[in-house]
Amino acid sequence: MPAMSKIAVCGGALMAASAFVTPAGPRTARMQSSLRGTNVEQGKAKSGTSLSGALASMAGLAAVANRPARTPQTVLCAYDASNEIGACDPLLFWDPIGYCGGDCTKQDFDRRRAVELKHGRICMFATIGMLWPDVFGKFDGYLSPSQNLKFADVPSGLAAISKVPLEGWLQVLLVAGLIETQLFKDQSFGGFAYAKYGEPGNFGTGYWGRKIQDPAERRLKLTTELNNGRLAMVAMTAMLIQNGLTGQSPVEQLTSGHISPFNDGQGFFAFDASKELGACPPLGYWDPFGMMAFQDEEKFRRNRELELKHGRICMVATIGMIVPDLFGRFGGDLSPSMGLKFSDIPCTIEAIYKVPAAGWLQVFALAGAIEAKNLAFPTNYGYPPFWGQIDKLEPEEKQKKLLAEINNGRLAMVAMAAIVAQNGATGQSLVEQFTTGNLNPFIGGYAQKERTDRMSMHAQSDFFFSGKAGNNSEAIPWEPIPQGLSNDLFGPYVGDVGFDPAGFAKNTRLLPWYREAELAHGRVCMLATLGYTVQTSGAKFEPFITRYPTDSSDPLKAATQVPIVGWLQILVVIALSELWRYENVISKYSEGVQPGDLGWNPTAPTGSKRPKWFGPTFSANYAPEEWNNMRLREIKHCRLAMVGFFFMVLTNASTGQGPSLLPTYTQEEFQSTVGDFIPKGL
Repeated sequence: MPAMSKIAVCGGALMAASAFVTPAGPRTARMQSSLRGTNVEQGKAKSGTSLSGALASMAGLAAVANRPARTPQTVLCAYDASNEIGACDPLLFWDPIGYCGGDCTKQDFDRRRAVELKHGRICMFATIGMLWPDVFGKFDGYLSPSQNLKFADVPSGLAAISKVPLEGWLQVLLVAGLIETQLFKDQSFGGFAYAKYGEPGNFGTGYWGRKIQDPAERRLKLTTELNNGRLAMVAMTAMLIQNGLTGQSPVEQLTSGHISPFNDGQGFFAFDASKELGACPPLGYWDPFGMMAFQDEEKFRRNRELELKHGRICMVATIGMIVPDLFGRFGGDLSPSMGLKFSDIPCTIEAIYKVPAAGWLQVFALAGAIEAKNLAFPTNYGYPPFWGQIDKLEPEEKQKKLLAEINNGRLAMVAMAAIVAQNGATGQSLVEQFTTGNLNPFIGGYAQKERTDRMSMHAQSDFFFSGKAGNNSEAIPWEPIPQGLSNDLFGPYVGDVGFDPAGFAKNTRLLPWYREAELAHGRVCMLATLGYTVQTSGAKFEPFITRYPTDSSDPLKAATQVPIVGWLQILVVIALSELWRYENVISKYSEGVQPGDLGWNPTAPTGSKRPKWFGPTFSANYAPEEWNNMRLREIKHCRLAMVGFFFMVLTNASTGQGPSLLPTYTQEEFQSTVGDFIPKGL
């Protein structure tokens, strides 16, 4: 066999054998070291290695393996990466997939950290590359003179991949290979240089060409880089998905109003369901569950048919839950063979168990016959239905009646779901609930106590309302105080009434962050509701806006008319304010600074450490009781503003007119001309 062939065969055998070698942890490394030492000693005693010697070594290893295991003196565990850079607020060390669990060593962690840094750095460049050409323009000249390809001919986004010639990609890969293997040589990726490295991702270039001497500053810079890289990886993933679905770069999407990749008449999914029947005020086209995502017109028609069918069934079902109790049941027997009368069937979900199997078979047979007929004309039964009056209505009248049917069906589906839930909680039909006054299934003693312990507690909630149960929430009297809250209006978190249905307060460490976020969002929404009123009243800052006129009656439209330079100024101001808030408030919770305290009033009776506001302050000598009342009013107004602003935006989007806090009164014509109808001389 040729020498090269022998070498190849031996190399392949070694690679195949290495595929079955367990990664060396601390314990296996010690075992391998001891085995190597044994082999060296045997090599001293015997110059050659014979087959019998190898068999003897294997027998010795088997004997060691069969020896009873000793109790380990040292517990081996995964590498603790919780003190590494990147474990920062609010998630700290976050490893949901368990990369650092099991037999992860320091070398394994360093390799993954190096990969994370590389991907983050690439994605930071890539996100800039997705935006820069459309914002600041492309290079002049030719990308490939031989193919007459200019830089201006290369589109932004994923479409650029197909435009760059093969020679261009080879150059890109060559440069990337040189950077990987020659320029930076990040040996923390493993291979032949495994474990021969200093710090993952550290190429010795420093921070903008300089070395940071202060350890705290260096850790801050490295943490910032890592977090920006993580954000860039998420952002780049979203950009690529959005680009792939819409066929447009991010800037093209924003400028063309193609914010959603689905059903707005643009992009890959060009079918626009927002112009179909059922998209009406106040919600317009409403698809919160994304049923139309990745669907074409054919699938939309199928979903619309199902919506109509379920709506029609629920309209009949809601009538069936009410009419028997109001107008009486049929006389006679429902099943003579079983002695079952119509009057024996309740108007509740318990009726399901009363109807015999033969009755259900009849119901299914009738439903099947209707479904078979439904295949012929699924949406057009005429008006009135099944009377043969098909296509007799005028187009406008037909459109109006079809829209009314869809909306009535939607209302019936919601109503039927509520009736069934109410029925299951109370054990009574809808009419029985009204006649007995059992409108609330959780109070009054009407609920079925044997269903669950929770129901029993609800049935006794009159005890809670009497104020005798001190361990119950003030907001929801039949529920206990949520974990982490105090149910005290003027306690550590002003406005705490024991309302936490999502269980956020269980994480007491992040609870100050949540209060900070609630106050920040509420304050912004209070300003935003005021801004809506200012905009709709026409009281704009004309000197600032003269060059760029904006719409006064439609604030959402006005937001699209603000130039990019204006938005950049807004974002800079917000970013600087947020950085100040993080450095002086959020990061100082452990030192006693209270969430939301910006230090505007240095004389406020807080009794805690105060941040120093960088702008103008004011002084108002509040008494402690008055100060607590002011804080309570603020949190109430914040919560109200968040709800109110949501509906203001919803109303604006639905009607094209911005709502206002100031009522506008318009005088009707008859009010201004009423005097003309009074006879003269009276």
